[in-house]
Amino acid sequence: MSRERVLQRRLRSLGTLKEAVGALRSLSAQHFRAARAPLAAVRAYRDEVQRFLGVLHAPGAASGHEGPTGIVLIAADLGLVGDYTARLVRESLALRAESGPGPLVCLGHRAVSPLARAGVEPASVQPAPTSVAGLTSLLLPLVDTILSLRRAGQLGSLWLVAARFEGAGEYSPVRVPVLPVPVPADRPPLATSPYCDTMTLRSVVIREYLYVSLYETLLEALASEHGKRLVTAESARSWLDERIGATRRLVTAIRREASTQELLEVIVAARAARREGGGVR
Repeated sequence: MSRERVLQRRLRSLGTLKEAVGALRSLSAQHFRAARAPLAAVRAYRDEVQRFLGVLHAPGAASGHEGPTGIVLIAADLGLVGDYTARLVRESLALRAESGPGPLVCLGHRAVSPLARAGVEPASVQPAPTSVAGLTSLLLPLVDTILSLRRAGQLGSLWLVAARFEGAGEYSPVRVPVLPVPVPADRPPLATSPYCDTMTLRSVVIREYLYVSLYETLLEALASEHGKRLVTAESARSWLDERIGATRRLVTAIRREASTQELLEVIVAARAARREGGGVR
Protein backbone atom coordinates (compact mmCIF):
# COMPACT_ATOMS: atom_id res chain seq x y z
CA MET A 1 0.00 0.00 0.00
CA SER A 2 1.41 3.41 -0.99
CA ARG A 3 2.21 5.97 1.67
CA GLU A 4 -0.39 8.37 0.26
CA ARG A 5 -3.16 5.78 0.64
CA VAL A 6 -2.08 5.14 4.24
CA LEU A 7 -2.25 8.86 4.98
CA GLN A 8 -5.64 9.16 3.29
CA ARG A 9 -7.00 6.40 5.53
CA ARG A 10 -5.52 8.18 8.53
CA LEU A 11 -7.24 11.39 7.47
CA ARG A 12 -10.61 9.63 7.28
CA SER A 13 -10.08 8.10 10.74
CA LEU A 14 -9.09 11.46 12.23
CA GLY A 15 -12.11 13.12 10.62
CA THR A 16 -14.46 10.50 12.11
CA LEU A 17 -12.86 10.92 15.53
CA LYS A 18 -13.21 14.70 15.26
CA GLU A 19 -16.93 14.35 14.54
CA ALA A 20 -17.34 12.11 17.62
CA VAL A 21 -15.41 14.54 19.82
CA GLY A 22 -17.46 17.45 18.47
CA ALA A 23 -20.69 15.63 19.31
CA LEU A 24 -19.39 14.88 22.82
CA ARG A 25 -18.39 18.53 23.23
CA SER A 26 -21.86 19.74 22.24
CA LEU A 27 -23.54 17.24 24.56
CA SER A 28 -21.30 18.22 27.48
CA ALA A 29 -22.00 21.91 26.86
CA GLN A 30 -25.74 21.21 26.94
CA HIS A 31 -25.52 19.24 30.20
CA PHE A 32 -23.21 21.87 31.68
CA ARG A 33 -25.75 24.64 31.05
CA ALA A 34 -28.61 22.50 32.34
CA ALA A 35 -26.74 21.79 35.59
CA ARG A 36 -25.83 25.44 36.22
CA ALA A 37 -29.25 26.94 35.46
CA PRO A 38 -31.28 25.76 38.53
CA LEU A 39 -28.53 26.12 41.15
CA ALA A 40 -29.63 29.53 42.47
CA ALA A 41 -33.25 28.41 42.94
CA VAL A 42 -32.20 25.14 44.60
CA ARG A 43 -29.95 26.98 47.06
CA ALA A 44 -32.77 29.38 47.96
CA TYR A 45 -35.15 26.47 48.55
CA ARG A 46 -32.59 24.66 50.71
CA ASP A 47 -32.16 27.79 52.84
CA GLU A 48 -35.93 28.02 53.35
CA VAL A 49 -36.17 24.36 54.38
CA GLN A 50 -33.32 24.86 56.83
CA ARG A 51 -35.04 27.93 58.33
CA PHE A 52 -38.26 25.97 58.72
CA LEU A 53 -36.32 23.27 60.56
CA GLY A 54 -35.18 25.99 62.95
CA VAL A 55 -38.83 26.74 63.69
CA LEU A 56 -39.57 23.05 64.29
CA HIS A 57 -36.48 22.50 66.43
CA ALA A 58 -37.32 22.15 70.10
CA PRO A 59 -34.86 23.80 72.51
CA GLY A 60 -32.69 21.21 74.23
CA ALA A 61 -33.64 18.44 71.80
CA ALA A 62 -30.95 16.15 70.49
CA SER A 63 -29.56 17.37 67.18
CA GLY A 64 -28.81 13.97 65.73
CA HIS A 65 -28.50 10.21 66.22
CA GLU A 66 -25.47 8.49 67.65
CA GLY A 67 -23.67 6.25 65.22
CA PRO A 68 -20.83 5.98 62.70
CA THR A 69 -20.08 8.70 60.17
CA GLY A 70 -21.39 7.87 56.73
CA ILE A 71 -20.05 9.14 53.41
CA VAL A 72 -21.75 9.53 50.04
CA LEU A 73 -19.08 9.64 47.34
CA ILE A 74 -20.31 11.29 44.15
CA ALA A 75 -17.96 10.21 41.36
CA ALA A 76 -18.40 9.72 37.60
CA ASP A 77 -19.18 6.82 35.28
CA LEU A 78 -18.17 8.46 31.97
CA GLY A 79 -14.67 9.12 30.67
CA LEU A 80 -12.74 12.12 29.33
CA VAL A 81 -12.54 13.75 32.76
CA GLY A 82 -8.89 13.07 33.61
CA ASP A 83 -8.24 12.39 37.31
CA TYR A 84 -11.72 13.55 38.36
CA THR A 85 -12.73 10.27 40.06
CA ALA A 86 -9.26 9.64 41.53
CA ARG A 87 -9.24 13.02 43.32
CA LEU A 88 -12.69 12.42 44.80
CA VAL A 89 -11.74 8.94 45.98
CA ARG A 90 -8.65 10.33 47.72
CA GLU A 91 -10.79 12.96 49.45
CA SER A 92 -13.31 10.37 50.66
CA LEU A 93 -10.52 8.11 51.97
CA ALA A 94 -8.99 11.06 53.83
CA LEU A 95 -12.36 11.87 55.41
CA ARG A 96 -12.88 8.23 56.33
CA ALA A 97 -9.44 8.12 57.98
CA GLU A 98 -10.38 11.16 60.09
CA SER A 99 -13.94 10.15 61.03
CA GLY A 100 -13.52 6.39 61.39
CA PRO A 101 -15.12 3.46 59.58
CA GLY A 102 -18.72 3.89 58.57
CA PRO A 103 -21.01 3.11 55.65
CA LEU A 104 -19.84 4.52 52.31
CA VAL A 105 -22.37 4.89 49.51
CA CYS A 106 -20.70 5.23 46.12
CA LEU A 107 -22.28 6.90 43.10
CA GLY A 108 -20.25 5.83 40.08
CA HIS A 109 -18.79 2.41 39.30
CA ARG A 110 -15.40 3.86 38.28
CA ALA A 111 -14.66 4.58 41.95
CA VAL A 112 -15.13 0.96 43.08
CA SER A 113 -11.70 -0.29 41.95
CA PRO A 114 -9.62 2.43 43.66
CA LEU A 115 -11.71 2.01 46.81
CA ALA A 116 -11.10 -1.75 46.74
CA ARG A 117 -7.35 -1.18 46.38
CA ALA A 118 -7.57 0.92 49.55
CA GLY A 119 -9.41 -1.89 51.33
CA VAL A 120 -12.80 -0.13 51.41
CA GLU A 121 -15.95 -1.94 50.31
CA PRO A 122 -18.91 0.40 49.65
CA ALA A 123 -22.16 -0.36 51.42
CA SER A 124 -23.98 0.48 48.20
CA VAL A 125 -22.90 1.22 44.62
CA GLN A 126 -25.24 3.07 42.27
CA PRO A 127 -24.76 4.57 38.81
CA ALA A 128 -23.48 8.13 38.81
CA PRO A 129 -25.83 10.75 37.37
CA THR A 130 -25.08 11.89 33.83
CA SER A 131 -27.80 14.51 33.37
CA VAL A 132 -30.17 16.70 35.37
CA ALA A 133 -33.12 14.68 34.07
CA GLY A 134 -31.81 11.55 35.80
CA LEU A 135 -31.36 13.08 39.25
CA THR A 136 -34.89 12.48 40.53
CA SER A 137 -34.88 8.74 39.81
CA LEU A 138 -31.50 8.50 41.52
CA LEU A 139 -32.22 10.62 44.59
CA LEU A 140 -35.45 9.06 45.84
CA PRO A 141 -33.99 5.56 46.51
CA LEU A 142 -30.73 7.12 47.73
CA VAL A 143 -32.50 9.21 50.37
CA ASP A 144 -34.53 6.19 51.47
CA THR A 145 -31.31 4.15 51.80
CA ILE A 146 -29.67 6.83 53.93
CA LEU A 147 -32.70 7.20 56.21
CA SER A 148 -32.96 3.40 56.60
CA LEU A 149 -29.31 3.24 57.70
CA ARG A 150 -29.98 6.09 60.12
CA ARG A 151 -33.05 4.44 61.63
CA ALA A 152 -31.11 1.19 62.05
CA GLY A 153 -28.39 3.00 64.00
CA GLN A 154 -25.76 2.31 61.33
CA LEU A 155 -25.45 5.98 60.47
CA GLY A 156 -25.11 8.98 62.76
CA SER A 157 -23.65 11.86 60.81
CA LEU A 158 -23.40 12.06 57.02
CA TRP A 159 -20.96 13.83 54.69
CA LEU A 160 -21.07 14.22 50.94
CA VAL A 161 -17.79 14.10 49.01
CA ALA A 162 -18.21 15.70 45.60
CA ALA A 163 -16.72 18.20 43.17
CA ARG A 164 -17.50 21.89 43.52
CA PHE A 165 -17.57 23.92 40.32
CA GLU A 166 -14.98 26.71 40.19
CA GLY A 167 -15.01 27.60 36.50
CA ALA A 168 -14.98 25.88 33.12
CA GLY A 169 -12.72 22.89 33.58
CA GLU A 170 -11.89 23.86 37.18
CA TYR A 171 -13.23 22.11 40.28
CA SER A 172 -12.15 21.09 43.76
CA PRO A 173 -13.16 18.09 45.92
CA VAL A 174 -15.25 19.27 48.88
CA ARG A 175 -16.84 17.77 51.98
CA VAL A 176 -20.46 18.78 52.56
CA PRO A 177 -21.96 18.03 56.01
CA VAL A 178 -25.60 17.00 55.75
CA LEU A 179 -26.55 15.12 58.93
CA PRO A 180 -27.19 16.14 61.63
CA VAL A 181 -28.98 19.05 60.03
CA PRO A 182 -27.58 22.43 61.10
CA VAL A 183 -30.58 24.40 62.34
CA PRO A 184 -30.70 28.10 63.24
CA ALA A 185 -31.24 28.67 66.95
CA ASP A 186 -32.81 32.13 66.76
CA ARG A 187 -36.26 31.01 65.60
CA PRO A 188 -39.32 30.83 67.88
CA PRO A 189 -40.71 27.29 68.12
CA LEU A 190 -43.76 26.37 66.06
CA ALA A 191 -47.07 26.17 67.92
CA THR A 192 -48.42 22.68 68.41
CA SER A 193 -50.87 21.67 65.67
CA PRO A 194 -53.87 19.38 66.27
CA TYR A 195 -53.54 18.01 62.72
CA CYS A 196 -49.91 16.86 62.65
CA ASP A 197 -47.45 15.76 65.31
CA THR A 198 -44.39 18.03 65.44
CA MET A 199 -41.94 15.12 65.34
CA THR A 200 -43.66 13.66 62.29
CA LEU A 201 -43.52 17.01 60.52
CA ARG A 202 -39.88 17.37 61.53
CA SER A 203 -39.06 13.96 60.03
CA VAL A 204 -40.71 14.97 56.76
CA VAL A 205 -38.80 18.25 56.63
CA ILE A 206 -35.50 16.52 57.44
CA ARG A 207 -36.12 14.14 54.54
CA GLU A 208 -36.81 17.12 52.29
CA TYR A 209 -33.66 18.86 53.50
CA LEU A 210 -31.61 15.74 52.81
CA TYR A 211 -33.13 15.49 49.35
CA VAL A 212 -32.51 19.12 48.39
CA SER A 213 -28.97 19.09 49.84
CA LEU A 214 -28.12 16.03 47.76
CA TYR A 215 -29.77 17.62 44.73
CA GLU A 216 -27.73 20.81 45.11
CA THR A 217 -24.46 18.89 45.55
CA LEU A 218 -25.22 16.68 42.56
CA LEU A 219 -25.89 19.73 40.40
CA GLU A 220 -22.49 21.13 41.39
CA ALA A 221 -20.88 17.77 40.65
CA LEU A 222 -22.57 17.54 37.25
CA ALA A 223 -21.46 21.06 36.34
CA SER A 224 -17.89 20.24 37.40
CA GLU A 225 -17.83 16.92 35.54
CA HIS A 226 -19.29 18.25 32.29
CA GLY A 227 -17.18 21.40 32.52
CA LYS A 228 -14.06 19.25 32.76
CA ARG A 229 -15.26 17.06 29.90
CA LEU A 230 -16.04 20.15 27.82
CA VAL A 231 -12.48 21.47 28.23
CA THR A 232 -11.01 18.03 27.54
CA ALA A 233 -13.09 17.67 24.37
CA GLU A 234 -12.00 21.12 23.22
CA SER A 235 -8.34 20.19 23.78
CA ALA A 236 -8.89 16.93 21.90
CA ARG A 237 -10.49 18.79 19.01
CA SER A 238 -7.56 21.23 18.84
CA TRP A 239 -5.13 18.31 18.82
CA LEU A 240 -7.10 16.59 16.07
CA ASP A 241 -7.10 19.80 13.99
CA GLU A 242 -3.31 19.92 14.30
CA ARG A 243 -2.93 16.26 13.32
CA ILE A 244 -5.32 16.61 10.39
CA GLY A 245 -3.46 19.70 9.17
CA ALA A 246 -0.07 17.99 9.50
CA THR A 247 -1.34 14.88 7.68
CA ARG A 248 -2.79 16.96 4.85
CA ARG A 249 0.55 18.74 4.47
CA LEU A 250 2.25 15.34 4.24
CA VAL A 251 -0.21 14.24 1.56
CA THR A 252 0.41 17.45 -0.38
CA ALA A 253 4.18 16.99 -0.08
CA ILE A 254 3.92 13.37 -1.28
CA ARG A 255 1.80 14.42 -4.24
CA ARG A 256 4.23 17.23 -5.08
CA GLU A 257 7.12 14.80 -4.85
CA ALA A 258 5.31 12.29 -7.06
CA SER A 259 4.48 14.99 -9.61
CA THR A 260 8.10 16.16 -9.64
CA GLN A 261 9.29 12.57 -10.08
CA GLU A 262 6.88 11.99 -12.95
CA LEU A 263 8.01 15.23 -14.60
CA LEU A 264 11.65 14.24 -14.26
CA GLU A 265 10.92 10.83 -15.76
CA VAL A 266 9.17 12.48 -18.72
CA ILE A 267 12.13 14.85 -19.24
CA VAL A 268 14.65 12.00 -19.02
CA ALA A 269 12.61 9.90 -21.43
CA ALA A 270 12.30 12.82 -23.86
CA ARG A 271 16.05 13.45 -23.80
CA ALA A 272 16.76 9.78 -24.30
CA ALA A 273 14.37 9.71 -27.23
CA ARG A 274 16.08 12.73 -28.79
CA ARG A 275 19.49 11.13 -28.39
CA GLU A 276 18.29 7.91 -29.94
CA GLY A 277 16.63 9.80 -32.78
CA GLY A 278 19.82 11.78 -33.43
CA GLY A 279 21.87 8.59 -33.59
CA VAL A 280 19.56 7.08 -36.17
CA ARG A 281 19.94 10.11 -38.44
